[in-house]
Amino acid sequence: MSRTFWRWTAAILGFVALLIAAECALRLRYRRYVMPRATPAPGRVTLVALGDSIVAGWPYGLDLAWPVLLAERLHAAYPDVQWRVTNAGVPGETAPKGYARFERDVSAAGPQLVLIAFGLNDCYPARYGMDRWLEGDVPNGMRRSFLVRAGAARADRLGRRLGLLPLPAPELTPQTAPRTSLQGFADALQALVDRADVLGIRPVLLTMTPLAQSDVEGVAVRAAIYPAYNEAIRLVAARNSLPVVELAAGAPSGAILPDGFHLTAAGQEWVARQAFEQLAAAGVWRDVAGSNRP
Repeated sequence: MSRTFWRWTAAILGFVALLIAAECALRLRYRRYVMPRATPAPGRVTLVALGDSIVAGWPYGLDLAWPVLLAERLHAAYPDVQWRVTNAGVPGETAPKGYARFERDVSAAGPQLVLIAFGLNDCYPARYGMDRWLEGDVPNGMRRSFLVRAGAARADRLGRRLGLLPLPAPELTPQTAPRTSLQGFADALQALVDRADVLGIRPVLLTMTPLAQSDVEGVAVRAAIYPAYNEAIRLVAARNSLPVVELAAGAPSGAILPDGFHLTAAGQEWVARQAFEQLAAAGVWRDVAGSNRP
């Protein structure tokens, strides 16, 4: 082969090696400056529950929400472990919004485990411009690369500085489409899983809690696409070999409020029991409890 061929081959391989090195450097930089530097105390295991109003325990408040009830079960089952369960549920939030606040509400807590529970707001057909913007900000495809995202962020800042990318006008009327598209929902879950993996946090996905058999407007508009969004949760979990807590069926009588989807106190207790028992059967609690013993 000609000398020119080998020169081009060497140049291409060198360029590829440079890209790989830059990607690795950005990934390491992200982990160094985003993940808390403090090492968890021996015997302490921190969990974060990231989600929407179901996680937040609306309308009862954080003290009666299922993450607190889950913590009580963990303390009873593993009394030699210092369990710290942080509730990062925010009513009305979607998976892309959860991704946007991941650093503040998850990585800042330095957890070993994050429980990710979204969907009921994502499949609600009232899509505003902010929902589109947040979904568009979730990395997917080539944009999962730290290098591509860094380049895109710099280009975006330059475009706004030069007036080439004006801010969108506010929308007063939502579109009758899901707040997060089905593909955007799957992309957001994958992005949350990827971000947790980079920081050494073990992710767990939860399917949505059941909808009541009701003709209430909030239920009726979700019912047609609710199964597809739950299936997206399962597919992301299967693709990443993650445990998934199944909550889509089996809720006891009296678990759901008259609005058709928020949970009563009994419903919150049911979710805590399901999360504890299903993850115990999968060996998750045993693994995280043994990962930081004194």
